Amino acid sequence: MTHDRVLELIEAFGAEPMGWPEQDREAARAILESDPDAFTEALAEARALDAALALDPMPEPSAQLADAILAAAPRAPRARSGVFGGLSSLLFPQGVRWPAGAALASLLMGLVGGYAYASTGAGYDQADSAYYAAFGFDNGAEWGSLE
Repeated sequence: MTHDRVLELIEAFGAEPMGWPEQDREAARAILESDPDAFTEALAEARALDAALALDPMPEPSAQLADAILAAAPRAPRARSGVFGGLSSLLFPQGVRWPAGAALASLLMGLVGGYAYASTGAGYDQADSAYYAAFGFDNGAEWGSLE
């Protein structure tokens, strides 16, 4: 934390440290306490601005604006009803897209594994040992030397 960063915090967030970002707050307070004269002018300007802003009342949003915001907000998914809806919720609690993603991931793993096996020229035993080792089921077999 530097003096310049403390001045940036005062200019951006005001004179009250509670309004500053939490990750910077304690370090900035330490700098303020170690050299309070360096920030007197900036704090006074920030307090004057805070006071001026506090005099201006917050406008109430109109009913039309509130309705428009609520209309544009995302909606919760519909509750599934019936036997199939209940079964679907039980089998796919994260939604029906999740199994498709898992199937795609499995397909990609198979393609990568197959390509890796085909490109090494390794025999079946060596490839099996490599697959077992990759998935944590090391069968103790020697991988042998790859040519």
